Amino acid sequence: MLPAEPIFDDVIVSATALNRHPGEILDQALKKFVTIMRNDQAFVLLRRDRAAQLVSEVHHATVVLDLLHAVLRYVLEGRLDPMGDQEWVTVFGRDELTELVAETLAAFHRARSGEASWDDFAAVLHEWRESALVVRSESLKDAFGAVGEEVPLTVPPPQSEGELTS
Repeated sequence: MLPAEPIFDDVIVSATALNRHPGEILDQALKKFVTIMRNDQAFVLLRRDRAAQLVSEVHHATVVLDLLHAVLRYVLEGRLDPMGDQEWVTVFGRDELTELVAETLAAFHRARSGEASWDDFAAVLHEWRESALVVRSESLKDAFGAVGEEVPLTVPPPQSEGELTS
């Protein structure tokens, strides 16, 4: 059974009131949530863009919580499931993980408050994942480990007038 007091700062109406005064109730829904009660059931009436915003915030909060859970498990247990979605965090040390968590939480807060977009938030996560891929890259390890030979630059031979340049 649902509590009698509103969970949101909303207007509570009966299904009968909605049927009798739909225009008035829809006008109220433009300003704040409207809870429609029918027997022991409650339905929320809100603008579609606000519903989309709430769903998006929940999705991104889930991403943050999954990442924080993975980081915490890795710090405490020293390992993660190698097939898990967040396994990429295992390439970082504690200082980098602290920075990852701080940047992710800050980006989430900025996006949620409207200071930045959710694309900006996704970009922060993308950069960290890409950094993990780079750290794991064998080609990169080989490139940094290779001893380079100096190759002197030479002056290109002069071109004759009949040669085409590309």
